[in-house]
Amino acid sequence: MKSYQQEIFGRVGEHEVEAYRFETEAGYHLRVMTYGATVLEYATPDKEGRIANIILGFDNLEAYIGNSPKHGASIGPVAGRIAGAQFELNGVSYSLEKNAGSNCNHSGSTGWYSTVFQVEAVSDQGITFYTERVHGTGGFPGNLKVWISYRLSEDGSLEISYQVTTDQDTLVNPTNHSYFNLTGDVHQTVNSHILQLETSGVFPIAADGVPAKEADASPTFVVDLQKGVRLSDLFASADPQIRLVDGLDHAFALRKDQEIVGSLYEANSGRYLTFKTQAPVAVVYTANVCDPAVQFDGQSMHQHNGIALELQALPDAIHGSQATQVILPAGQTFSQQTIYRASVKEVDA
Repeated sequence: MKSYQQEIFGRVGEHEVEAYRFETEAGYHLRVMTYGATVLEYATPDKEGRIANIILGFDNLEAYIGNSPKHGASIGPVAGRIAGAQFELNGVSYSLEKNAGSNCNHSGSTGWYSTVFQVEAVSDQGITFYTERVHGTGGFPGNLKVWISYRLSEDGSLEISYQVTTDQDTLVNPTNHSYFNLTGDVHQTVNSHILQLETSGVFPIAADGVPAKEADASPTFVVDLQKGVRLSDLFASADPQIRLVDGLDHAFALRKDQEIVGSLYEANSGRYLTFKTQAPVAVVYTANVCDPAVQFDGQSMHQHNGIALELQALPDAIHGSQATQVILPAGQTFSQQTIYRASVKEVDA
């Protein structure tokens, strides 16, 4: 590994926002910042050896503030929707911010993505961010201590790990919100990408995006994803779930008997991304909604310009049989790890 680099990326109020860059001898590099414990760049070689950033991002801090797609950000304490922006825990009802219709999404405006983290430890291999969250913030109970770590390995693997402690029973379900585009070009779509998931079924969503609590293995697009499907073909599917959101914005149950739970491949570049996780669910979002305020090189974002692979527990799990997966009891530590590995591979398209 090469020596890490540090710079001031901007300011948020009285806080300086720092960016850190890590690089392997082979040229892979990772760049992250303290605002939102956000991934700014994950750069990897293509089949010709050309290095390019394979996640969507910006070159200035201002573009990340109020950024509706939350590019690269850490999401927590609870990722995804909580129906009705309320939940009950130990007989107490908690009300949350309604920021997605009548629901709370990604913990509302006080979520981790808008927090300036401290740096607890840094080395040439990676970094650990730290923050504390006061009881009642965003409506959630408990005083939280939060550690988010990023590590870049010499083989190009990106490891993301979370640790959270609380002094009261609370909800914890974090994820990372990086959007991948293996072409390395933010102006291209992910239509050419082939996505494969080791999944036992999809959790169908309602019109407001809240998922069902039981996985369904019967849809044709689930069978296609199990084998590997070109996203352009998936986007053209007549399945009502695909048409509802014009792509994917769905949670998929992951098979527990597989170490690598999915992959993404783009034939023109030859880039091949695999991912493994301790989380039970993959939430896949294909940038279906365009916010004209989000600009890349002066051009408004276009539909399907990236794919978020969010490894976590089921959104709105607190209202179903999976509730125990998102309840963190007082005095215990939540710990979870996800590893993305980008390489080059010739795969039959």
